[in-house]
Order: sequence, then C-alpha cells, then structure tokens
Amino acid sequence: MNALLALQQNTAAEFFREAGDFLQHTSATSRLLWPPGSSDKMRRERANDRGDHLRISLGIQGDHVLRSRRLRDHLEHYDQRIDDWAETSPNKNIVDNMIGPRSAIGGDAIKDTDIMRLYDPSTKKFVFRGESFDVQELVNGVIYIRDRAIRRLVEVQCV
Repeated sequence: MNALLALQQNTAAEFFREAGDFLQHTSATSRLLWPPGSSDKMRRERANDRGDHLRISLGIQGDHVLRSRRLRDHLEHYDQRIDDWAETSPNKNIVDNMIGPRSAIGGDAIKDTDIMRLYDPSTKKFVFRGESFDVQELVNGVIYIRDRAIRRLVEVQCV
C-alpha cells in the first residue's frame, strides 16, 4: 500500500483494492487463530481447539490486534453499510475512496459517517464511517505473527 502511494501513478480505486486484499489476508490469519462461531458443535470445538493450540504454540495473546475483524467486516458487508448510510445520513453526501486527511473535507454538509473509505497516509489510519483503524498496527501484528511462526518452525525442525 505504501509502495502504491509512493508511485503516485495509481488511482485511489487501485489503492483501496489492495487495502481490501490486505484485510482479507489478515482476516484469514485471524480466523485461524480465533475461529468464528459455528452452529455445529463438533466443528466449533475442533476449530476452537485448533485456535487455542496455535495461539499457545506461537505465544499469541488474546488481545492481539488481528483478533478484531471489524474493518474487514465493514468492507465485506459494504452493501449493508450503504443501506445504513442511506437511512441515516442527513444530507445524503458521500465520500468514498479518499486518500488524505479528514481535514481536507470542509463544511457541515459531510459528517464523519458520510465518509465510507478514507486513508490518511500521514497517520496510517483507515477510516470507515467515522471509525478509525490503525493500518500500521495491523501490519505490525502480521509481522509479529509471521516472526513467531518462523521461530516455532525452526524449533520444531530442530527437535
């Protein structure tokens, strides 16, 4: 994402497509470590056992940044978020795929909840309808898990 911004040849749509891909991958990692619920008791228990084993084996704490899939869920369920926006936006102004600070949008006609996707490169924050997410913290979380996994693989191979 930083490389795309540095090139300054790409569109905001390309940037946000890459951001979505990154979030899909972080969500897949999250689901391995903190499985979502299942109505099938056997599957749920098996998945929970896997998640517990992986977190213990890798030394991953329960409050890790990748545990939350909230931003990914916003993007995955964009259609529902648009419906919510349409029902609640007082002025029906919408901002989407914006790269830059929130302060670049002036006036009272655009509320924070009218901003569907905004990325501020100076703060590394992704904002969705007024909710801010630290992208650098997510990247650091992925790197932390990767490093723990590599370390664990080395340990297992040496035994």
